[in-house]
Amino acid sequence: LEETLRLIFQLTEPASLSRAARVSRAWSNIALDELWRSLPSIFPLLRLLAPLEWILDATQHHRRLFSSLVKADWDRFSEYAIRIRCLNIDYAMEVELPLDSAALVHMFHRTGPLLPNIERISWRFIQNKNCTSIFPFLGPRLEHLALVMERGVQETEQILLMQSLVNFVPNLRSLRLISSITTRNMTRSLASFISSWPKLLHLELPAFFLTQEVVAATARLPLLTKLSYSGWRNTSETYNESGMRFKFTPGSFTQLDTLCFASLAHEMFNVLQSADHVGRLQKLCLDCPTFFSPEELKRVFAQLAAVAQRLIDLQLVCSPVRQLQDQPRDTTSFATRFIRPLFSCTQLERFHFVAPHFIPLIDRDVVEMGRGWPAMRSLTLTPAPLTSHQLGTRFSILSDFAKNLPNLQTLRLYFGTEMSEFDGDLYPTHGFRKLETLGVGSSSVERGKAQEMGFFLASLCQTAPAIEVGVTKYHRGEDIPEPRKSELLAEWSEVNSAMNLAFRTKRSIAPRLRPTDPEPREGAR
Repeated sequence: LEETLRLIFQLTEPASLSRAARVSRAWSNIALDELWRSLPSIFPLLRLLAPLEWILDATQHHRRLFSSLVKADWDRFSEYAIRIRCLNIDYAMEVELPLDSAALVHMFHRTGPLLPNIERISWRFIQNKNCTSIFPFLGPRLEHLALVMERGVQETEQILLMQSLVNFVPNLRSLRLISSITTRNMTRSLASFISSWPKLLHLELPAFFLTQEVVAATARLPLLTKLSYSGWRNTSETYNESGMRFKFTPGSFTQLDTLCFASLAHEMFNVLQSADHVGRLQKLCLDCPTFFSPEELKRVFAQLAAVAQRLIDLQLVCSPVRQLQDQPRDTTSFATRFIRPLFSCTQLERFHFVAPHFIPLIDRDVVEMGRGWPAMRSLTLTPAPLTSHQLGTRFSILSDFAKNLPNLQTLRLYFGTEMSEFDGDLYPTHGFRKLETLGVGSSSVERGKAQEMGFFLASLCQTAPAIEVGVTKYHRGEDIPEPRKSELLAEWSEVNSAMNLAFRTKRSIAPRLRPTDPEPREGAR
């Protein structure tokens, strides 16, 4: 019965859990465990000790808060504190906990950490004068820690926090850090405390923190499986101090299966060539803030194809940062032959390629993709290139994707204005089984073809996919200018309306099909 109740209460809303806790003693413990397991604020717990007004202004209410903590029912406090496993604190959504209040509570608690069973904490600091109010809530069982420190947080406080973490969370297994402080003030401390967590499995740092010294310390972690960077930005400050020329030493990262790093175009090949662990990677994200030449791109892809046969997820963002390199007004296309070496990575399920160039595809290219990537679920090929030409892939090539990559869930391409005439068949032989998102980037809709394109798209899909218009989140540089952006949204909205109309038509004629047919017959209209 207890296990059944726990399963039910895991799916129950907080208001209902609160009522369930008052049904009986047996229900109460289980319901309270679920109700207090994950909290978006620490104040519900602290209100068991003193009024919220006193906690938020300990200077003005010092005596009353002190007296309240002396008389508090600490056994009742502990009864609830031991239930908390997860904290998600966002100071953009609630008031800040003053350091002196946190210190007083911790002092009166006396025995051990305030939250002895805490396993996961996410804490976002905004305009804080201090970050150390988090310390009383850390504990030896904490395994997952995410810290977001916005620009308003003082640099000295961020450094103090990161230098002191080791003493509070010795068994950390996952650390995610977002910060804007300069690397030169943190590199030595960062390398030191990273080395103190031998059980660390996942590490995510700001891109500019991945300097040679930090990477060398990280490489010595015996269990690390994921190294990536956070705080991606559209400005050069993400890269100014980055160790984008670091090299991996032989024998490092023995367990790594996920790697994300930033590198200059002419250095990325050398980095990959020197890393003997690349062959073990399942996910790789490469970020280049400058232009790739076609030959540089070909070398990188050829190197990956030669050594990274286990790749499941590959992301390459070679979108230039304006402050690092001037952007030309226009770019030429990339031939498909430059990505053809990757067709040998047969386990790929996700390939995300963002660049200022566009890649015009033909039927044969899609056939080769289908043969090389039979497990592909998400494919992005430069949907918003830096070009004034309408020479993208023809829209009707979607039928080739439906035939050769029917299990795609996400597809993002740059389409030209050429659209073959739709024959009116709403149930073609081949179609997408799972397509959820079609990204069209900065593609235009051929004048007078919106309805035909909508019906054609509906004929290929089992359910209506979401149509994404505009640049991806990894796009750098200028967005699509107005009024062109509004025009594109209006054009694709018309396509979307036509697609939904076609789906209503398909649903209306479905009952007329023979019930013994497992699929609609070819040619049904």
